[in-house]
Amino acid sequence: MTVFTLLTASLAVLAAFFAFNTDIIAEYFGCNPCVSGISRNPLQWWNWNSINRPGNPSESFEDYISETVFIGDSRTVGLSLYRYIKPENVYAKNGQNHQGARTEHFVDLGTGRLLTVSEAVAVTKPKRIIVSYGINGVAFFGREAFIEQYSYLIDDLQNASPDSLIIIQSILPVSDYYQKYVDTRVNNDTIDSYNLLLKQLAEEKNCAFLDTSNLFKNSSNCLAVEYDIGDGIHLSRYAYEVFLQHLDQNRVY
Repeated sequence: MTVFTLLTASLAVLAAFFAFNTDIIAEYFGCNPCVSGISRNPLQWWNWNSINRPGNPSESFEDYISETVFIGDSRTVGLSLYRYIKPENVYAKNGQNHQGARTEHFVDLGTGRLLTVSEAVAVTKPKRIIVSYGINGVAFFGREAFIEQYSYLIDDLQNASPDSLIIIQSILPVSDYYQKYVDTRVNNDTIDSYNLLLKQLAEEKNCAFLDTSNLFKNSSNCLAVEYDIGDGIHLSRYAYEVFLQHLDQNRVY
């Protein structure tokens, strides 16, 4: 049998596999987010009917998410990267901090030009906005400058869409290895203290505060290994599943 014949036969086998096992493939990789929104639907991972949901108890979590915009850095990028949330509901950029978010044009809404997060919000007017910044500012912003810049961003968003509910999410932890050997300035004690500032800011700005600070921690107050992608700062797929479960059980209206 020639090499060409073997190659042809192999391709035929692969074609047959993909033709008859699309459900298996979709279950493993997740389906197209443009079709279903949340590709690996978190609702299948817990007893949906047992949850005491606030607000509108008949509203599906997928509907709740469809009316929510997530703004943030690489940790927020993961929501669309892992295909849990539609890309159009995620205004996030790797390495961004809350100061840069005010001026950087990176959100593409098909308007013909890239927009800042507040410009994008002014167009889409989402029902709610979850803002998750901080990890890229802890290292070099002092406490006063950190909260001042965050306050400016919240003002921008509120001015852009006054009827949108703004939810400030707490900064998530880093691993023990990261805070000891990668960047000692980014340590969990500092993150905890900055989260207190964010909670106070939420109260001052009449925003909600989504406290996820302890959601991914181990007994040492650090990012637990099961939620760590391996670099000590970015989140595993499992972490996003846990986050979405938490969000569903603690919906803000």
